[in-house]
Amino acid sequence: DSRIGAASHLRLSLFGVGHGCEPLRAGAPPPSLPRTRGRKRAEAGRGGDGMRTEQDSKRVSCLNPADASVRSLPPPRAGEARWGLTSACALFALLLFACGHRDSTSTLDAAAVADSGARAMIHDASLDASSDASGSAPKEPKQTASFGTLRAYDKWICGAVKKGAHREYIAEEDLRASFVDGNDLLALVNRSPQGALPPDYAPDDLVDARTGAPKSKEECERFQCLRKDPKAALDLLLADWKKIGAVGRIESAFRSYSSQCGTFSKWVEKSTFCDAAEQSALPGHSQHQLGTTLDLFTEEWAAGDPRGVFREGFGCTPAGKWLQEHSWEYGFVFPYPIHPDDRHPAQKCATRWDIPIAINPKTGYRYEHWHIRFIGKENAKAFHTDELASAKEGPNEITLEQWLRQKRGLTEGDAELPVCDGCNCGACATRAKEGVCKRGALLLDDQGLPVTTLSTPSVESARVVKKNKGRTLEVTVKIPEHVLTQPPVFAGHVLGFTDDFSLMPFPGTIPRSYRGLEHACTLGIGSGAPSEHSRGIANPFPWRAALTNVPEAEVYTRANVLLPTMAGNYRLRIPLSGAKDKLRVGIVCGSSLVDGTGIEVKP
Repeated sequence: DSRIGAASHLRLSLFGVGHGCEPLRAGAPPPSLPRTRGRKRAEAGRGGDGMRTEQDSKRVSCLNPADASVRSLPPPRAGEARWGLTSACALFALLLFACGHRDSTSTLDAAAVADSGARAMIHDASLDASSDASGSAPKEPKQTASFGTLRAYDKWICGAVKKGAHREYIAEEDLRASFVDGNDLLALVNRSPQGALPPDYAPDDLVDARTGAPKSKEECERFQCLRKDPKAALDLLLADWKKIGAVGRIESAFRSYSSQCGTFSKWVEKSTFCDAAEQSALPGHSQHQLGTTLDLFTEEWAAGDPRGVFREGFGCTPAGKWLQEHSWEYGFVFPYPIHPDDRHPAQKCATRWDIPIAINPKTGYRYEHWHIRFIGKENAKAFHTDELASAKEGPNEITLEQWLRQKRGLTEGDAELPVCDGCNCGACATRAKEGVCKRGALLLDDQGLPVTTLSTPSVESARVVKKNKGRTLEVTVKIPEHVLTQPPVFAGHVLGFTDDFSLMPFPGTIPRSYRGLEHACTLGIGSGAPSEHSRGIANPFPWRAALTNVPEAEVYTRANVLLPTMAGNYRLRIPLSGAKDKLRVGIVCGSSLVDGTGIEVKP
């Protein structure tokens, strides 16, 4: 479809394509991506979420820690209440002083936004001249962010992921603790350290998914099993599915931790740890362990194709479309939908062909049109309503992951980052202070929330470098420990910004802006003269860039998450296009202008 690849019609403003990439011409092949997790093009017969079958599933990275400003504290002991209140007030005042909005006129010489109505790349209400706090409605109390109660255990864990078995591994702090209550229908299970189920967890109401007969966890290694309520709902769904000629086939349902470990170990034996991590979910991180999730096909789809059932196209069959449209009526939802950037313009059940299809950073997986999860009829109805409403927002369309996070008060960013395993350093999270990733790991506390710092980055130098026929903005930033950042990430393949200060990741994708995250610092870039800032022009930095450019983090440009940075002097390179008389760069943390400088750029 030449309409998708017609990048020659893109209107780019300040920035061009990333690091040596050229804009795609109509009909040109899609850009190649470095070999980073989850970026392989789909092959026939891939598996999903830790499939028992040795099919190719896409290894993820997603996901983002929650608002670190909301942390529950233990109640004070007798006699400490007054001291605790006094200390809290003092700390709050210190935070306001350290992080509050500073008068940056003398240090930033910030630029004007040519069009006062243009959207900011990262929208900060406090930098918007049109924002007016007077007359605004009282804010509702902020819900406490929570992943649940941390439970440690010292029982058996999978040997294939322990330290010492391979160069890559998962730290003990992440292996021997869990925040997830598997009996909760709305349990948040994903690739992150906060989203792992305990090794010994199995539902106590497992039944044979075919007959309904009660089964033990051990028996379910030989039978397809579900919990009792999902089984009852599935019977109703299959009966109605049959009315349109679809005979259901369950390919995989409950999977125990030991089953996941066995599958992952086989992949490691056949290849490497990192290759195995791309093919199979890490043990404990599969929704199938909940007993509410299954991979559902039809007998017709399973018959006669040597590629197996896990192949492209099932979602576009009449049975697959019916499942997409009606499964919520029975309490089932699709956790892993197509990312809006990847959806084919002619049929929403299929992915595009002209751009690299990476993982959906909002879920951690590629599109799985067979993977359904039971969350209850009322919950499914509520999610379905919210999902349809969010679809009008284009790239901000929610998935089950964002819906579940919102229920828990986890509103800073779209998702969590995957657990660090040595294959994803630069875009991972861990509770271990000395883990497998010595740099580029987002450190979590015992509540699963990111460890942050009051220290802020500073711009050390900035210049424009001419190379070949292009120009690149080079900025060196001094970054303290535990500074967090957010997309967009310029690591060589993100396309660039549009004239209205939003960003278009790939040709033909929807331009988007990024909501500023409270605990994230970014590089702000603007253009204009010093006098314009002195007149009080709002938001002098309409363009923003992450304080990281590692390839593993670039996929998160298609979401909005908290990302780790590398402490020390760090150089960012951002391609430029267009003739600008003056550029200005600065550091923006949350909604505060922190540090910056101005540099001349000759047309």
